[in-house]
Amino acid sequence: MNFSNNSTNPSQNPSQNIRSEVLRSPSLYLKEFEATEEVNIREYRILSGTRMKAVLAPLMYWAIRHVPKWLALMPIRGLVIVLRLLYVWSSNPFRQSCEFISRLAADAGYPHQPKTVYGQLLKNALGTVENFFHLYRDGIDSVIDTIKLDSRDSGRINSLAKEHGGVMIMVPHNFASVFCALKMNRAFPLLIVTRNSPTIDRTKAALDFFERMEVTVLMVRGGNPFELSRTLFAELKKGMAVAATVDSIDHASQTKVRMFGQEVGFASWAAKIGVKKKVPIIPSYFRSDGRRVTAVFGEEIITDNIETAMQHYAGFFERQILMDPASWAYLGDKRWRRLLQKAVPSHRVQ
Repeated sequence: MNFSNNSTNPSQNPSQNIRSEVLRSPSLYLKEFEATEEVNIREYRILSGTRMKAVLAPLMYWAIRHVPKWLALMPIRGLVIVLRLLYVWSSNPFRQSCEFISRLAADAGYPHQPKTVYGQLLKNALGTVENFFHLYRDGIDSVIDTIKLDSRDSGRINSLAKEHGGVMIMVPHNFASVFCALKMNRAFPLLIVTRNSPTIDRTKAALDFFERMEVTVLMVRGGNPFELSRTLFAELKKGMAVAATVDSIDHASQTKVRMFGQEVGFASWAAKIGVKKKVPIIPSYFRSDGRRVTAVFGEEIITDNIETAMQHYAGFFERQILMDPASWAYLGDKRWRRLLQKAVPSHRVQ
């Protein structure tokens, strides 16, 4: 992976305060990508997911590359121990999310205990880090058998892609979503569409891992939406499976879905492309149990209605989250936590 420094000086461009750098990698669909980041350091809450990623991701990436195996994972294991102990803190935002989702799951017939969900959430986060560690140090063959991908699902996706020119796989932010791509890519032609990290260093680290996974990725943060659509239209003529994460809340979106009894704005670009090309849209979910992962795919839908397509995968996500909430990394997202809290009247939360 090669990097070409093409930075802007913040003092020369105070209105934008942006630094940029051209990154080149064989894993990039276009072989190069201009990553940008805001130079100003923003303040985050101590236990926010954004802050934890900003602090931990560079530390773990450095440790994976430079620290002996027995020592490399100690920081994340130590953090997991601390977070387990913090369950006693009633204002712990992760605990609150586990309480909210457990109450919603109970109403749907899934008797999860908040403390159990909390513990499994941490186990899954640690398992994902361990999987990426072994991938980096020991290669694909050392980790590929931790992923279960049913041959009937891969056969169905291949058949649908050949019949219709391609498929759109709608992906939630699960702990193992990205990791599973290394096996999916061996089962059917795959293009990952991802919104890269807001920092250049984390984007570089992600590209390093994508190279080791031997997958192709199209990064879209700050990109031209017309170019994105044109690229995906072209790929959906080649029998390609395009995977896109689509469960980020978008308050500005005019397209709404129903989840947890409420209207939620989702970005609709992926659904629009699937509808425009008349390709099957397939929802997915990735269940974790520590390092072990199972890929789950829902029924496909082909429709000329964007709202119908979006509600199809939103409904699948909701059912899977209620069945297995600890695999969903967005339990740590503050916007989703607020939505879950609204879905559970305060007198029902224990």
